[in-house]
Amino acid sequence: MFDRKAMAEIWRMWWPILVAIALLQTGNGLTATLISVTSEARGFAPWLKGLVLSAFYAGSLAGALAAPPVIARSSHIYAFTGFALLLVAATAGYAVSGDPYAWSALRFAAGFGISGCFTVVESWLNLGTPNERRARVFSIYIMVQLGGLAFGQAMLNARELGNEILFLAATGITLLALFCLRFETVKNPAYEPPQKLSVAALARRSPFGVAAVALSGFAWAAVMASGPALVELLAFSDFDKSLFMIVAIISGMVAQFPLGTLADRMDRRMVLALMTAVAAVGALIGLAGHDIAILLIFAAVFGAATFPLYAVGVARVNERLQQSERTAASAGLIAIFLVGAFVAPPIFAYAIAIAGPSAYFIALAIPHAAFAALAVLILRNRVVQSS
Repeated sequence: MFDRKAMAEIWRMWWPILVAIALLQTGNGLTATLISVTSEARGFAPWLKGLVLSAFYAGSLAGALAAPPVIARSSHIYAFTGFALLLVAATAGYAVSGDPYAWSALRFAAGFGISGCFTVVESWLNLGTPNERRARVFSIYIMVQLGGLAFGQAMLNARELGNEILFLAATGITLLALFCLRFETVKNPAYEPPQKLSVAALARRSPFGVAAVALSGFAWAAVMASGPALVELLAFSDFDKSLFMIVAIISGMVAQFPLGTLADRMDRRMVLALMTAVAAVGALIGLAGHDIAILLIFAAVFGAATFPLYAVGVARVNERLQQSERTAASAGLIAIFLVGAFVAPPIFAYAIAIAGPSAYFIALAIPHAAFAALAVLILRNRVVQSS
């Protein structure tokens, strides 16, 4: 299941881009968690907390849609540079003001910049990757993202230095990503003028893949945006907060390549059904109690099952596309992911406010269980019909 040769070849070809993404996510992981726990600690109203956390995903949606024309008018490298510089400026802005409305605007700008970077990179990877290796390439891509996020969580333990210092540290780390591209050998991937491809068209081509990408965004935001606020509400220490996040992220990293390899070797729809079923069970573990041991078990199981969802969902969609459709599809899939992510923080903020911490886990279990049950039912019916 663990193909070392394939992993080594992928790393040799793509390492500058992968390192750049890891650095972007290190800065993003630190700032996102810091903003989440600070919003809870300052007692922001649920709607205001939801606004601050969701603004990032609104900006990300706009950035994903803006990226394809930017790529078409310049190049992948220049587009990445422009979006990354916007992210740097927005991250530095967090250190200047602690006003929640200013944070909302900065979160929008940061989301626009980082999503633009992701769209550029995912287009780049898709254009240069054969279908039989696509899930593994995207698994490594998500793996390095999670590695950066995990390192960002660890930096939260330096919170006694002050929020401003940590925001400036995140700014410097993000800026380093730009220097990685000078080593990139795939300067201009084979690029065709992108065909327009609507979200509806993507859903018709691959309903399983599109639904999995949307669900992955919901699960991602539930852990990365609302998870720290949950742990803050339960009055755990900064060490426990960072440990909770690191366990979720590391488990997702460990599961990426094995699940990506599995998805390259069998029907990706079955892999998606299995992953969402495990995620639903993992979410229900959180109902067993609110001590840190239970939360860490939940984080490990749920992170392993959901963080690879995006890579497998993207691979499922792209196996049904033409080369000229893949840049537009990259933007569309990120937009779908972000719609799922955008709706999650308000849902969890209000669920917890109304019904307490247990509502967080119930709201996670329901959509994953529904996806798994529907997927199994549809696949079973298709097998019966083909027989």
